[in-house]
Amino acid sequence: MIKDIVLFWWHVVRNSIQLWLERNAFSYAGSLAFYTLFSLAPTIIIAVTVIGLVLGEDAAQGQIFAQLHETMGAEAARAVEQAVAQSSIDQSGLFPTLMGFAALAIGATTVFGQMQFSLNTIWGVAARPNSNSLFLFIKKRLLSLTIVLSIGFILLVSVGLGVFVRAALNAAHDILPFVSLLTKAAEVLVSLAVTTALFATIFRVLPDVVLRWRDVLIGAIVTSVLFMIGRLAIATYLAYTATASTYGAAGSVVIVLLWVYYSSLILLFGAAFTKCHLLQRRCPIIPRNSAVLIKQELIDQASAREELSAAERRQYDEEHRLREREAAEESGESGEESGEFGDEFNEESVDQTQQDRRSEASEGNKTVPREH
Repeated sequence: MIKDIVLFWWHVVRNSIQLWLERNAFSYAGSLAFYTLFSLAPTIIIAVTVIGLVLGEDAAQGQIFAQLHETMGAEAARAVEQAVAQSSIDQSGLFPTLMGFAALAIGATTVFGQMQFSLNTIWGVAARPNSNSLFLFIKKRLLSLTIVLSIGFILLVSVGLGVFVRAALNAAHDILPFVSLLTKAAEVLVSLAVTTALFATIFRVLPDVVLRWRDVLIGAIVTSVLFMIGRLAIATYLAYTATASTYGAAGSVVIVLLWVYYSSLILLFGAAFTKCHLLQRRCPIIPRNSAVLIKQELIDQASAREELSAAERRQYDEEHRLREREAAEESGESGEESGEFGDEFNEESVDQTQQDRRSEASEGNKTVPREH
């Protein structure tokens, strides 16, 4: 029993690292860092607006910048604060205000469009070639804007939880020993819960794959733990290196890029971990109806299905149909059409896999002519 559990997680971790490297995570993390550099200020402004509806704008800015100081360090946080201050909306009239919000929305959602493309690469899905590009563009922008608003809501919940925990522990100061230690532990747990909720939302919503909350929960927790460890590692690295002074006036920008680059690597590894955990549980990967699986994913899934026993294959096919039905419900199509696609997927994938195996076997059986 224990051996099976250890082997299960060993395969998940090993396959996650392999997938993470095969799908060029370092290149995609670099592009995400570049896009984030221009989208960070608009995202923070929208988050401040959401939180400011409850706490007030000044209190919202104070809470968010305090989180930035704790997460990114003083140098990088100051650079972000300056960018936010220079990106403020001109509220001299209705039209300039609306144009300002539109520009902020476009800027904030750009990074999430690139993030969706990177996550789709990890999952092995791509947009359908015959899809309406304008409709998909608008849909993806609205989806990205939903993520931005969700970030504001999650930060608001984080602030509320933090205030409640500190107030409760301070009230119990005379009863509980080591209140300061308990307060620090509670803040770490709240931060872990908030980042887990954020990563789970990204993993659940952005990829063009049919996923459930329980599918992404473990991956979100692992990503959050790695993110918190990496935050300490980057802070230690910056404390013992002269990164800011080396690049002069651009030092703060380099620190922001370095922090976002590492965070992007962790995000993509979390997506790879989520996918490999799902596959290790023998669950099929079903794209949404606006996307398709790439050929290699079709072959891999068909090969994995062939290796299952008869009972496991029936369970696999049932899960396949359920997820296809969910994809059809999301797009408003009938479940029957989705089921037909699923049967076609299985047959074509198995046929393709068998052809590939036969060709490989025939090549392997070829003998080299003897020299006389």
